[in-house]
Amino acid sequence: MTEDLSPIEKQRDLNVSPEKAFHHFTENIHLWWPIKSHSLSEARAKSVTFEGKQGGRVYETDIDGKKREWGIVKVYDPYSRLVFSWVLEKPDRATEVEVLFEPAGDDRCAMTLIHRGWETRPEGAEWRGKYNQGWEGVLGAYEAAL
Repeated sequence: MTEDLSPIEKQRDLNVSPEKAFHHFTENIHLWWPIKSHSLSEARAKSVTFEGKQGGRVYETDIDGKKREWGIVKVYDPYSRLVFSWVLEKPDRATEVEVLFEPAGDDRCAMTLIHRGWETRPEGAEWRGKYNQGWEGVLGAYEAAL
């Protein structure tokens, strides 16, 4: 049986402008990310930060103030495209997330999330399967808070 290492692709049609969707994904990540279930610190997690600039960091902060690295922003193109590494404190196993925001009419946009690079991880197909499910919950929280 062949292992599936293909990129994960998730699409959402949103009833907001690309500007609002982009802003919500980046600057408001602390409001919508399900940190208690999707973090390194789990119950001790306090917040998530997305530094909105190329070279910015994506990280969580725990209740003691410790910052835990999630990734580095590679492309920050307001209000259309984001690319960031996804390391979760393991740079040698980094994958990459790209998020596109495309206009789809009056105050609407299509958002596409692509998570790729599973061949860089040991047990990449297993991790791909976990993230394929995980992104559903994360994007559901994003949409609900939008």
